[in-house]
Amino acid sequence: MTKDKKDNKVQKGNGFVLGVVYYGIRIYCFLCGVRVKTVNKVGKLEKPSIVLCNHGSFVDFIFLAPLLRKYKPNFIIARLYFYNKYLRWILKSIGGFPKSMFAMDMESTKNCLRVLKSNGILAMMPEARLSTTGRFEDVQSNTYTFIKKSAVPVYTVKFGGDYFANPKWGKGFRRGAVVEAELDILYTAEQIQNISVEEIKKGVEARLYYNEFEWLEKRPNIRYRSRCIAEGLENILTTCPKCNRKHTLVTKKNQVFCEHCGYLTAVDKRYGFTEGFRFKNFAQWYDWQKDLLAKEILENPNYVLSSKVELRLPGNGNGLTRHGGQGVCTLSGEGLTYEGTKDGENVQLCFPIRQVYRLLFGAGENFEIYDGEVIHYFVPEEKRSAVEWYMASMLLYDNLYFGG
Repeated sequence: MTKDKKDNKVQKGNGFVLGVVYYGIRIYCFLCGVRVKTVNKVGKLEKPSIVLCNHGSFVDFIFLAPLLRKYKPNFIIARLYFYNKYLRWILKSIGGFPKSMFAMDMESTKNCLRVLKSNGILAMMPEARLSTTGRFEDVQSNTYTFIKKSAVPVYTVKFGGDYFANPKWGKGFRRGAVVEAELDILYTAEQIQNISVEEIKKGVEARLYYNEFEWLEKRPNIRYRSRCIAEGLENILTTCPKCNRKHTLVTKKNQVFCEHCGYLTAVDKRYGFTEGFRFKNFAQWYDWQKDLLAKEILENPNYVLSSKVELRLPGNGNGLTRHGGQGVCTLSGEGLTYEGTKDGENVQLCFPIRQVYRLLFGAGENFEIYDGEVIHYFVPEEKRSAVEWYMASMLLYDNLYFGG
């Protein structure tokens, strides 16, 4: 076994490190004005078992900790964060192991099996990426197949308020935020053995479904306090609803502007827009722009999205990524291609659409795809466009495999 393979092998969490990380971030959340409420409906968990959670916040595992920390569960974590040797040590010490998201990863599958065979608890966020707008994202079918084959009890931790406390596009925690986490049983081992993969899928989706705006409507007293509550929204909203131009939106404090149209709206303390604006909230705005893109793709069989990019590759231990080259990325119904340089050599990289599935993206930063254990991390010339690559990849894949 090579050193890298050994480093990525799953191990039990270190109780001391778990405690330091858990209490450190809990104190930070408290100082930021975030309250966490937990409910345990099952008492003691059976072992081995699987725990599924929805994924609205970057620090969901901290919100999860009060319910599971004593069991020292193992977590599936995006491989990107293991490229830094210091962060890798911390993640391994809390029971994490790497997964190349939306890619074939036999190493991760073997680690999942090791956890269950060693009578452990496997915790995963099956959406495999942070929610873009605070609503449930789809789950790859092979996740449900794995659950079926595992034949172990399945629990869920359902979060509410985690997205609004720390949104994917936002800048820091929001004071006044409340995060709720509820642990419950979904299926016993016997039930898993006796139901189909499709029934498992329906059960998981029904249990983990969430919509932060619906959740907030039932909690009228919550108010989010932030001096920059709107800042970053331009990184998930691509199109101005007045002039239909793309990537012209900018934000400042609680206000949203278009570089051509001027002031558009403001965000209130419950993530709503100014009364009279075209959309009630940013989720409606996002859906509108996604529908526009879907129409564009449907009406143009030769649709292509293209941009100059910086290619970044796995870091050499001291960083998550490093500069790897420059070139042009193109996304179409055939897949994703990159033509440019890679470590000083001219290359053409091709990822067929079946491999693309969903291009992961960092809001206002990048889009990325794994090829085995190697990430290709692309920084587009217009960083606000990263979300468009995500939406387009989803629509192109679904058009091909599900008919839209």
